Amino acid sequence: MKPNLIRPYFQKVEILFLIFVCSLTQFHAEENYTTKEGLYTNLTEALKNPNEVRILDLSRSKLKILPKEIGQLQNLQILNSENNQLTTLPKEIGKLQNLQELHLQNNQLTTLPEEIGQLQNLKVLHLNNNQLTTLPEEIGKLQNLQELNLFVNRLNILPKEIGRLQNLQELYLSLNRLTILPEEIGQLESLRKLSLGGKNKPFTILPKEITQLQNLQELHLKFNRLTVLPKEIGQLQNLRILDLYQNRLTILPKEIGQLKNLLVLDLSGNQLTILPKEITQLQNLQELNLEYNRFEAFPKEITQFQNLQKLHLSRNQLTTLPKEIGRLQKLESLGLDHNQLATLPEEIKQLKNLKKLYLHNNPLLSEKIERIRKLLPQCIIYFE
Repeated sequence: MKPNLIRPYFQKVEILFLIFVCSLTQFHAEENYTTKEGLYTNLTEALKNPNEVRILDLSRSKLKILPKEIGQLQNLQILNSENNQLTTLPKEIGKLQNLQELHLQNNQLTTLPEEIGQLQNLKVLHLNNNQLTTLPEEIGKLQNLQELNLFVNRLNILPKEIGRLQNLQELYLSLNRLTILPEEIGQLESLRKLSLGGKNKPFTILPKEITQLQNLQELHLKFNRLTVLPKEIGQLQNLRILDLYQNRLTILPKEIGQLKNLLVLDLSGNQLTILPKEITQLQNLQELNLEYNRFEAFPKEITQFQNLQKLHLSRNQLTTLPKEIGRLQKLESLGLDHNQLATLPEEIKQLKNLKKLYLHNNPLLSEKIERIRKLLPQCIIYFE
């Protein structure tokens, strides 16, 4: 299997990888704390010196409850209680007025106390991999919150108050049970990164509120059932990464060409047969993934991407490549495996920066293989 920097091949691998990544934070490794003043890894010891505690790491402690005495740690800035067995939080959590980061991922939380809204200095809130079905409206009081991770919960709806988080930059909502978004989410003017989607309750239509997020740089919409994109997608002028892996797209709107700052476009796992000519306007594009689609002909629009470095067209129905392929002078990785290619054009030798070429599972004869090797002597080529 060839490496893919945009998305792995299999959904299960994707989900497991994301869960693993979400569970990693800079506060996991106890050895990183040993030189930090104010670090405690034992709650009993911390409560003996409540005013000295700045960082409290209770991760992987098999905790079933967080005692109300936690509210005594008035100077606490970072609380890490991930990978425990917590089902609730004490209301005293709201007394931690200096708390900046709260890590509660990989627990069994079903609700949050309304006192969570009292954490006025909170910047990072990780709640991924819990069992939350709702959020309290007080979540909207976290005016300094910059990152909110709700990945893998059981949320059916979001409170409209989420639109008050004016400093929020990253919002992770994937793998919940959401079918709609509150219109107030369009008010998140500082949002840079949004992840939305899931296999249990996938979106069939892109919520229009998303197209109002003018400062959005990353939009991850994998594992949905989108069949079309609205023309308003072109309004996201600051978008750098657009991830549409595993949807049901059959066509792209011409407005996709308005995303002039786009660097990465992942369209793998859809039902595309053609690309709109306007896509050639994406002159900053560096990575394009079209794996697992239904292309029978190589889209010539691709040959206009002068800055393209990685191109993946594996598992389509390609029979030939155009000679214009030689225009992709910056291309470093080219995936063409699992197609119907019997040969490659002479112009492939013009790809001087090509480092890896994937051609396995194509009907290439041995003499064609030798010819390709001679055309690209410096390239690592995978024929099997």
